[in-house]
Amino acid sequence: MITVQMVPADILIPKLAEYLKNNVKELNPPNWVYFAKTASFKERVPDDIENWWYIRAASLLRHLYIYKEPIGLQKTRKLYSGSKRRGTKPPRSVKAPTHSIRTILQQLEKAGLVTKTRRGRILSPKGRSLLDKLAYEMFKELAEKKQDLKKYLQ
Repeated sequence: MITVQMVPADILIPKLAEYLKNNVKELNPPNWVYFAKTASFKERVPDDIENWWYIRAASLLRHLYIYKEPIGLQKTRKLYSGSKRRGTKPPRSVKAPTHSIRTILQQLEKAGLVTKTRRGRILSPKGRSLLDKLAYEMFKELAEKKQDLKKYLQ
């Protein structure tokens, strides 16, 4: 069986983001998304302003798939953390803000792709099947380019 771990993230996440943008009506970026940075340690807004909300949602879904245990907001803050430049002082590690992550997870819950538990959020069966289907499609495309991957499709 082809899983998300078998498909590189740089191939899967853009396709999943495109799918979420076109097919999941509950996932709507708020108005402030076009003006906000993704974190305090970033200097500028994202290059792809139109799609960064969907890319972050796709990345969160992939992380929820890979880490099979419940994930809370603090762990996701750590996933998207980075180094803050502080002028002449040495840089420090800074966690990502929770507002955008929380809003995305709430929208994914409304869509039925994520469920909330006492210990955090996990991927619902609907979300898991969506990721498995997309991973299978991406792996088939990869297998057409690289012949040695075809043995895993049988």
